[in-house]
Amino acid sequence: MTTEGPARRVRAGRAFVALGVGCGLAAIAVAGYAAWELWGTSTYEASAQTELRAAYEAAVVPESTTTVTSVAEDAGPTITEAVAEDTEVELLPGGVEALLMSARFPDHGDALAFLEIPAIDLTKFVMRNVSVDALRSGPGHYEGTVRPGFAGNSALAGHRTTYGAPFGRVDELEPGDQIVVSSKDGRFTYAVMDPMVAFAGYEDEIEELGPGFVVVDPDDTWIVGDFGDSRLTLTSCHPELSSRERIVVAAQLVSDGLELPNFFTMVDPDLLEELVSEDLSVLNGLTASDDA
Repeated sequence: MTTEGPARRVRAGRAFVALGVGCGLAAIAVAGYAAWELWGTSTYEASAQTELRAAYEAAVVPESTTTVTSVAEDAGPTITEAVAEDTEVELLPGGVEALLMSARFPDHGDALAFLEIPAIDLTKFVMRNVSVDALRSGPGHYEGTVRPGFAGNSALAGHRTTYGAPFGRVDELEPGDQIVVSSKDGRFTYAVMDPMVAFAGYEDEIEELGPGFVVVDPDDTWIVGDFGDSRLTLTSCHPELSSRERIVVAAQLVSDGLELPNFFTMVDPDLLEELVSEDLSVLNGLTASDDA
């Protein structure tokens, strides 16, 4: 009586078991990676934002002033207000104190500004650039564009699903929703624009239109160009978990602003486009698992 049949069945059974174990381990690995992408990266971002908030709240003004701690309804995180001693307090746009804001956002610090969007429950510190490392800590500022509050187009980028997903809900914004940005330059309020008004003349470039956003090709640098006004532009990858396209929200400055700084008046438009293109290339190079 031959034993080849039973032996073959035993080998086949072992193969199926090995395959099943392999598939199970692969599924666990995929699930673990997905868990890291959704929760692990968010933990990383939350830790970075907590450190930035701690530095913000610990900021003090020079010894020529005394301080009192209070919570102002319209002033973001817990504020340490300055009370001048025999000197006049310099107020910036938005009514914030100049020395205090400089202490909160020092030139050598990682954070450029503090961003608040009440309509989508967003409060985040904004990084000084949009490098891969910077965007893991929070939304970032396109270095080739003006700082928030200045005449021109100040553009920010942020992740959509990973690393805290700061711009995960920008598609919910509607015309009129307020966006507030605080920095060493002041406290500035923007209102989301009707996209057909914000991007008039570029209708043929728009891939998708929403109530307060447009979707464009990722190489469309015109979204952060000068539109002859003072605006804030938010950009992120689209759709979620993909960098195939770019979702864009534009908001008009509705509070007191600042004139274009001298160092920007000399920037050639071609150079500005080159700078922004370098920033955009960071987003375009991200994989689906590290979307912007």
